[in-house]
Amino acid sequence: ATGQPVGEPLRGHTDWVRSVSFSPDGTRIVSGSEDNTVRLWDAATGQPVGEPLRGHTHYVTSVSFSPDGTRIVSGSDDNTVRLWDAATGQPVGEPLRGHTHYVRSVSFSPDGTHIVSGSDDNAVRLWDAKTMQQSQQCTESDHPSLSNEHRNIEATTTMTLNTWSNHFICFSPNSIHALRNTSELMEGASHDDRSSTHFLLDHDSGWMVGPKHRLLFWVPPASRHPFYSPQTALVIPRGGAELDLSRMAHGEHWQKCREGP
Repeated sequence: ATGQPVGEPLRGHTDWVRSVSFSPDGTRIVSGSEDNTVRLWDAATGQPVGEPLRGHTHYVTSVSFSPDGTRIVSGSDDNTVRLWDAATGQPVGEPLRGHTHYVRSVSFSPDGTHIVSGSDDNAVRLWDAKTMQQSQQCTESDHPSLSNEHRNIEATTTMTLNTWSNHFICFSPNSIHALRNTSELMEGASHDDRSSTHFLLDHDSGWMVGPKHRLLFWVPPASRHPFYSPQTALVIPRGGAELDLSRMAHGEHWQKCREGP
């Protein structure tokens, strides 16, 4: 009503504060800073609540509470999105990886089931807040029918794919192109590494990196964006590189590529 400051500044961060947000009930404040931490504050007293939330390795650029106030999501210049327990300050699951540049903005859906993130890689990604898997991605790309001032949105929808349980890997929206005998490729990988999210394309080098950081294959620059991956079911507009792995020879079976029908 008066526009006057309420109480003293909330001090504790050691570098620039990049983002702040109220909890849904208005009793707490969350802040993200260039000191790489997330902090919780008592909105009534201005006192810190617990210890700083540590885990990001670069500036924290965006923070937000879940609608029920039990979770906090944060985005960082370390290219990851993190989920935190608002009561304990402990991380929930592993960082959400997929962006290839700084994450600038994060938010929960109104029902709390999804997280959305925006990045300097020109992509918007949608994540399942319960399974901690990417469920959709939207990326900005040039379109030949549009001027330089107008760009269209490329929507990428996740497959419900997990190489641990379904035992196939697909780099195409058509499942008949999947590699179904993955035992040798996944040999020695941990349960977590068998998740489809561990097949990531390094857009700088062009290498597709698999479990245990193995280099699987190289993608030419012109085919790197958009590119189908095991998290991808559809890219709009069509035209991205797709791989047919249905007859791929690998591991001890590579010699079969020279055998006749």
